[in-house]
Amino acid sequence: MVNMITPKLREEIGLKFKKVKKNPNYFQKRKELCFDEARSLGDIYSFWIENPELRKALLMERRIPKTLKKQARKGIQNIHNAWYFLSQKGNEEIPFIEQLDEDILIRVNKLIEPQESGAGDFRKKDATLDILGYAPSSWEGIPEKVKKVLSLARQKYLKDPLEAAIYLHLGLSSIQPFREGNKRTARLIQDRVLYDEGYPPAIIEAGEGTFYHNLFVESFKAYKDNDLGKQVQFYDYCASKVNNCLDKVLDDLDIR
Repeated sequence: MVNMITPKLREEIGLKFKKVKKNPNYFQKRKELCFDEARSLGDIYSFWIENPELRKALLMERRIPKTLKKQARKGIQNIHNAWYFLSQKGNEEIPFIEQLDEDILIRVNKLIEPQESGAGDFRKKDATLDILGYAPSSWEGIPEKVKKVLSLARQKYLKDPLEAAIYLHLGLSSIQPFREGNKRTARLIQDRVLYDEGYPPAIIEAGEGTFYHNLFVESFKAYKDNDLGKQVQFYDYCASKVNNCLDKVLDDLDIR
């Protein structure tokens, strides 16, 4: 298996993870970080504000801040609902990734986008992401492509859970299986796999929304072309978010 996370970053994560796991307060701190992630992931208001191009594409230019903030509050609650649903899956005997299937993905997306037309199933028409300059696969091939991603993720998980989690993030997002909420769904799935292994979530702050958004331009195309070298930046970026959360825990618990 090709290692997608650079060795130095992986070593840093490993060393910090060993330190925090020994602290009895770590798991409470990790729980708090999961709530922070839900707030960051659901607060699409902040993302729209910093990304004028996306705001225009989503026809949000004329909406007043009060309306957008109200939508953001709903979005955050939806993420919390989806995370609670995911937290009930998996157990000590059967890890979450072994239970993960198309039905769970569909349910998570429906919780994230309950008002979206067509929520509760994969998309039924082709889509073009004009903002990213990327055309996802035909809608007719979505079920098989999703199954393939899940199968490969399980194989990767046996050797490297961290990379398997990030692979799910990139692989599912690149397929764009749903009409809306694809990246949010994929990120929650990623974080749920990380949670099983004791890792904190990979929190991407709202202020990094534009960079994260633009990173997909190259990452989607690299994934579609099976260009592993050009996917490394995406893996390192997500892994660095885990690393940052470990730093936060180390600071909060005053671990040296």
